Amino acid sequence: MPLPFQTSDELFRGIPEGDARKILDLCSERRFSPDAAIFHEGDPANALCIVKTGLVKLVSLSEKGTDSILHILRPGEIFGELIIHETRRPFTAVAMTDVTVSILKRRDLLDLFSSLPLFLRNFLGMLSARLLRVEQDFADLLNAWAYHRLARELLHLAGDLGAETPGGILIPLHLTHEDLSNLIGTARETVTIQLHKFEEMGLIRREGRRILVNRPRMEEYLSVEET
Repeated sequence: MPLPFQTSDELFRGIPEGDARKILDLCSERRFSPDAAIFHEGDPANALCIVKTGLVKLVSLSEKGTDSILHILRPGEIFGELIIHETRRPFTAVAMTDVTVSILKRRDLLDLFSSLPLFLRNFLGMLSARLLRVEQDFADLLNAWAYHRLARELLHLAGDLGAETPGGILIPLHLTHEDLSNLIGTARETVTIQLHKFEEMGLIRREGRRILVNRPRMEEYLSVEET
């Protein structure tokens, strides 16, 4: 279920260039190699993060010890924004590729709220948009069949991360069936069966763990199935 993580452009919208530079000067940068944790669930919530380069996944650890992917973030997207309310990280952030992250410390963020009301308004607007989308997607999740959710998630990943190729839109991630099942909240076996069906129908092609999406056919499939 994709969440609407807003881009840094929205956070800086309308802010004069001089003030924007002051904000950026408060940010530090850290680099992470693939599979490295940026922060762990339960760590102190002490900074806001922005993906500068690479891909980041947000995961939550279940009581059974398995990871559930909450979202995949691309450059420009913000995460860790719950620091104004939570004292501990509610999930884990992991680098999927080589990643560079810009980090704004919590105390500096709170100071900016006091000194730059427009920055605070943009931040609250970002949180409000996220809450609205989560509620809408939760309603969709309750009403949609698993294969609808899988089709929508593949379109979402293709639209967000995909690269156009002669064979379709390539999702540049090595996604396992378990990864996809975590993203849409269903059993791994269901994903395996449905991917086979999608491939037989010409909606996708697979190259190892990479998936190429035929966007026009997938969109047509969804429009027919949901009418």
